[in-house]
Amino acid sequence: MTARDARRADSTGLLLMVASAACFAAMAPFTRKWLTAVDPQSIVLARALVMLAGFGAWGLARRTRLGGRDRAGLLLRGFLGYLAISCYVWSTQRLPSGQAVLLQYSHPVFVAALAPVLLKERPGPLHWPLVLAGFAGLAVAIGVGDRFHSAAAIGLAGALLSGLAYMTVRRISATEPPATIVFWFALVMLPCSALGAAIPWSPLDAIERAIGFAGTSAGAASDAAAARHLLPAHGSEWFGCAAVVAAGLLGQITLTEGLARAGAARAVAVTMSGPLFGLLFDRLFFGRSPTRLALAGTAVVVGALALLAWLKPPAAITAGEAE
Repeated sequence: MTARDARRADSTGLLLMVASAACFAAMAPFTRKWLTAVDPQSIVLARALVMLAGFGAWGLARRTRLGGRDRAGLLLRGFLGYLAISCYVWSTQRLPSGQAVLLQYSHPVFVAALAPVLLKERPGPLHWPLVLAGFAGLAVAIGVGDRFHSAAAIGLAGALLSGLAYMTVRRISATEPPATIVFWFALVMLPCSALGAAIPWSPLDAIERAIGFAGTSAGAASDAAAARHLLPAHGSEWFGCAAVVAAGLLGQITLTEGLARAGAARAVAVTMSGPLFGLLFDRLFFGRSPTRLALAGTAVVVGALALLAWLKPPAAITAGEAE
């Protein structure tokens, strides 16, 4: 490959990473606009079915070993990923899209904070100041100390779980190809979400009631949860479900292809466009603009994460990391 070809591949990879960030961010407004009355576990189940079929076919076409070698690691990554995506989908039904996307994309802050402890990784320059700046910006963006939405706590839990899942990926990626990691993620997500949809009780709803719902009575929150149904009830909900599933699948595919072409540090930095897409979609779909304080907090988070990626990526990321 010539230097010109390498630059072209890198540019193509970065564009694919931006497309991936846009697709994953689009899942939030699609859910918020059309699927607030659909059980979130049904949405997770639909995504699991499509991912399992899509990446199963992709892996077979490329003759990838889908059975896996480190099955315990694959199961752990899959279960952590299932919990993370459950928190994300649930939070998108309650939070403004821009805030829900920012919370989900904050997982690198948790990875940066935990990796030196759990993975014994050596911090790079300005590591801890940037980690603290990321958490501070996140607190400002979601309104900690003002009108903190209890659903934001669920979103933060999802980001933490995503971070733990990604650290698991770093270990199993030594023996497992990306298609196998994503396939097992869907394989674990399928029965878990099916069970979650079948049980008429949501632990996330219970946590919301325990924390308290900002601006809404506990009774009203309970009524909203009770009104949800398992299957889309009309055309707009079917359209919304298809849009969420398609956006998730397209985001995973563009992520996989983008990482194969772009350098890891540059790719991580580019994915930080996700929160910016979240704010843009919030404006386009709902006419909602962030406050200056929320915008400043978002800018601090995005800047801190981008600098962490540029200065010293903790490890090469793989396509199995995305939710």
